Amino acid sequence: MKVLLINPPLKSSNPDEPVPFPLGLGYLAAAVRDAGHQVTLLDGSLGLSVSEPHEELFYIGLSIPEIVTRAIQEEPEVIGISIPFTSRLKVSVEILQRLKKTMPDVPIVAGGMHATVDPEALLDNGVDAVLLGEAERSFVKYLHDGCIKGDLTGVAHHWEGSKQIRIQTDHITDLDELLFPARDLVPFETYLKRSGGRWIRQGLKVASVISSRGCPYRCTFCSAFRVAGRKYRKRSPENVLAEIDELVHRYKTDVIAFEDDNLTADRQRAVDLFEGIMERFHKLQWITPNGISIKNLDRDLIQLMRRSGCRSVNLAFESGDPHILQEVMKKNLDPEDGSRVRNWCREAGIAVNGYFVLGMPGETIDSMERTRDYALSLDLDGIGIFIATPFRGTELYDLCQREGYLDAEYARGDVLFQSDPEVLHKPLIETPWLKKQDLVAFQTQFDTEFMDNFLAKRPMARIKNWLRPIVQKAGWGK
Repeated sequence: MKVLLINPPLKSSNPDEPVPFPLGLGYLAAAVRDAGHQVTLLDGSLGLSVSEPHEELFYIGLSIPEIVTRAIQEEPEVIGISIPFTSRLKVSVEILQRLKKTMPDVPIVAGGMHATVDPEALLDNGVDAVLLGEAERSFVKYLHDGCIKGDLTGVAHHWEGSKQIRIQTDHITDLDELLFPARDLVPFETYLKRSGGRWIRQGLKVASVISSRGCPYRCTFCSAFRVAGRKYRKRSPENVLAEIDELVHRYKTDVIAFEDDNLTADRQRAVDLFEGIMERFHKLQWITPNGISIKNLDRDLIQLMRRSGCRSVNLAFESGDPHILQEVMKKNLDPEDGSRVRNWCREAGIAVNGYFVLGMPGETIDSMERTRDYALSLDLDGIGIFIATPFRGTELYDLCQREGYLDAEYARGDVLFQSDPEVLHKPLIETPWLKKQDLVAFQTQFDTEFMDNFLAKRPMARIKNWLRPIVQKAGWGK
């Protein structure tokens, strides 16, 4: 069977946004090909950056007509489209609806994070089936049998006039059984050329790897467990090292970006992996852009991470207010834990970027000020300041819906199909303790104070920041 897998285009405020290889589709393509099917991977994010009229965002990748034209040329028997994040829902739905009109007899299957947490809305918008959670096994079964009698688990679809949603109950236990992502189906060197510039300097070739799945923690704003489950599952160090070896020697990769939710949850496995990297790849660097858990780090492990090539870590500090951190977010952390880990990283020579979330239910101006003061005290090398977003499938969403805190349009779901990614950078929660306009104003002030503090302590960074608009206006380096 001829299978076409589509990754949607990106939208970003940064025209030079790094474009990562879609690991989820890569794993899926490898499984489908191994089952004997002919697979094509069409990545809609591989294309030019075009400024959107009257918008601050850039459209990065192929236009929808270009994607449809290429899909027709492939003559697929089944189309799979990834909806990895809510921010890419609108363009994904536009693509699948255009494909449905052009190729009405070809089944269209959706998968990914957003598809998993909101399958009913996709079934109402033209999708024939939705893969829920990890799809390496369920998609192969779907291709072989279809939705026979409506009893295929891990799939949502229409059956006898109603929607059948059967959640995934059989996550893959031994991740070493999985084939490496099918990077050979795409011009992988193109991703490497466009991979640097975020969290590590531009010009380096960065490739992503996922070495584990599943998250046992219960952060109220996170829906990752809906895809990978609560149980922590890991690949063996030998298996991960073999994939890194392929990336280093076949593709000349400089930096590995570990995209795990819990890279160091198993300490001994982490030690074995880092020692293996240190022994086999002397010039390799690695980073953790998806974040790494503060609670699973200690001084000795951090020192080993540095010796094995770790250059920076992204840490989810989230809040400097103990009540918000522990009772509202359910992080089971204390701000002092974060300060201690930050100091250990400084000792080891590892740069630290911090993630913070503002605007959770119960948040006040006072609690946000504690977070700002805490962040400034950490003297971070980079920062991400996010407004709390109540993603579907999270405890935060359920709470806000129950208490009436949700933005009305967002609660109906309409706005997600009508708006581009900027909707997720706006407040979608308003509580008795904090008004939307006050939250936005504080976020802007927080970001300004961080940058002023950052530049005041780093003369070279101050010079680069001064030169950047001049270089961009002149078009140098393009």
